Amino acid sequence: MIRQIFPLALTGFAFFASVPVYSAAQPISTPIDLGVAVSAQIACGSIFVANRKEEDVLRDDIHALAPFTRTVMLSVDRKGRSVTASAPGGATRTALYRPAVGCTLLTGDISPTDLNAQVARLKPMREQTAKLWPMGDVVSKKVKAAAEAKLDRAALDRAVSAAFEEQNKDGYPDTRAIIVVQGGSIVAERYAPGFDRNTELLGWSASKSIMGTLVGLLVDDGVLDLDKPAPVPEWQDENDPRSKITLRQLLTMSSGLAFTESYVPGNDSIKMLFEAGDMGAFAAAHQLEHHPGEKWSYSSGTTNILSRIVFQGTGGTLEGMMRFAQKRLFEPTGMTSALVEPDESGVLVGSSYAYATARDWARYGLLHLNGGRAGGKKLLSQKWLDFARTPTPSAERPFYGAQLWLNCGDAAGVVPRLLRDLPPDTFMAMGHNHQVVAVIPSQDAVIVRLGWTPEGEKFDWNKYLSQIAAALAPAADAASCDE
Repeated sequence: MIRQIFPLALTGFAFFASVPVYSAAQPISTPIDLGVAVSAQIACGSIFVANRKEEDVLRDDIHALAPFTRTVMLSVDRKGRSVTASAPGGATRTALYRPAVGCTLLTGDISPTDLNAQVARLKPMREQTAKLWPMGDVVSKKVKAAAEAKLDRAALDRAVSAAFEEQNKDGYPDTRAIIVVQGGSIVAERYAPGFDRNTELLGWSASKSIMGTLVGLLVDDGVLDLDKPAPVPEWQDENDPRSKITLRQLLTMSSGLAFTESYVPGNDSIKMLFEAGDMGAFAAAHQLEHHPGEKWSYSSGTTNILSRIVFQGTGGTLEGMMRFAQKRLFEPTGMTSALVEPDESGVLVGSSYAYATARDWARYGLLHLNGGRAGGKKLLSQKWLDFARTPTPSAERPFYGAQLWLNCGDAAGVVPRLLRDLPPDTFMAMGHNHQVVAVIPSQDAVIVRLGWTPEGEKFDWNKYLSQIAAALAPAADAASCDE
């Protein structure tokens, strides 16, 4: 079964001719402008990728997201496979859906006809649900029984319930999915009403970890080198100080590039995600603010530069990049629902737009838990995995590796861990609205929480994840981050 709404046949030339050409997007200068832009992008994904009802998406995703999205209206064109968002006093923005790659916010840089031509030969992955977990959805009774015998079932059920019942007030699906894997088996799995194990959910910045893994595959292949200057076309002049930036520094958020991450109109993150047709080029155009390697600074722009490097290293086309992701990461791990939505240039938006089911997000965690192995094959080298989990030397706190968050404190105990009640060897993919894929090697466990915590609210990662972890089989001695 192909988990997409429309058959592949609709991507033929006859379909192209029916797609209207949209005018260039206006610059985002007000919160309302931002509201319609982000609403078009996420509503398109929620409706066409996750296959959710329009009214649910408007109520639970758009109007609940932030104050500046509460007046947004949606218009869904199912024949043209697009979603247009509008609001009183604001611009109108449209996102276009394409099977196998999801939605792209239109800026006017390229026509929808040309956008569809980018994916004319791409096909969605096929599920293999009849295989044993984790490659498929059949959970071994023997493996499950062995895992169940070591945990506290009542405590685990209470912990998972708390993450739903204390958060999902008045019927609002804040926590939408939790899945817990230990000892190779799914030991807990729950969804909010309207969601199930087939619902593909947005990871927001947890997407960065997936993009980091794609970079790691190319490093293991010898296509990329961590300590050579990053292959960014704009930086190749030896007199350009950016020519000294290495791939390692990009991965660890210590490139020194100026980039404002805060999400208000006029800032870099907004211009990149909602105005730029080529996000990697937008980020690469920034100048140095610090010497490379001198200072840690979280930047979605940095990850989209990495995305463009992967794009170039896999053939320089959307088709080539997506096939690489499918054949080298998603299919070998069983993540057959996964996709990363591209910008208009055809580069996957690695900073923000990965979708996958909760089970597939757990499969991503298992790849790391199992030492880079999946389906009986070694996909990632131990050298890469060790690097990805090593604290960045320039970080003011030892909480970041290579596109992964680390649960590290300092040896003296002065700097606290990110999640103080989880073992120090925990590492995570984390994203906006409190998405988390937590890998706990000392407990042989992966905990996934996906949701839509509104702006101004908080999902207490430490509280709920530590309650779940405490109910699992006792932890082995957890190594500290510097061991």
